Amino acid sequence: MPALLDIEDQEFAHWYSLGVFWAMYGDQQGNGPYDDQYLIDNLTNHIRAGWYDNTSHGWFPLLGFELGMVHGGQLIRPSETLVILTDPDFTNGYHAGRDYYFVEAPLEGRYLTDRLFIEAVNSWALEYPNWHEPEETLRYCLGCRIGELSGALLPQTATVAR
Repeated sequence: MPALLDIEDQEFAHWYSLGVFWAMYGDQQGNGPYDDQYLIDNLTNHIRAGWYDNTSHGWFPLLGFELGMVHGGQLIRPSETLVILTDPDFTNGYHAGRDYYFVEAPLEGRYLTDRLFIEAVNSWALEYPNWHEPEETLRYCLGCRIGELSGALLPQTATVAR
């Protein structure tokens, strides 16, 4: 089973595979896709706690667990979206990310790696205190990345091909 992104870091890969396994077989798991709030809450709390302020901090590989959980939930019960979309800001970002994946990224020759994802989260953490609407902006940014990642697993639809 290929991951949602190219993984170069062994520790990130370890946590990713644990997340997939836990989503599929762990206690109270195996229920299918997670909603977007799972990622929003975890990332927001971790940014506020300072986990991602410095790329040398050891917290970044744990992002693999959260992405693995989302992937594992999708594997249990496939749906049209990688996560259940409940938040309007995340949803708008998600659709923008899918548009980017299918329309612009191929022209740029871009593909998402664990390193690029970590750099994006680090950038969000550093910029978060300066954003005018930090919570809304973070939800949109996260939705963009998850929408982009979803393209590796979910085919392009007519709404994306517009």
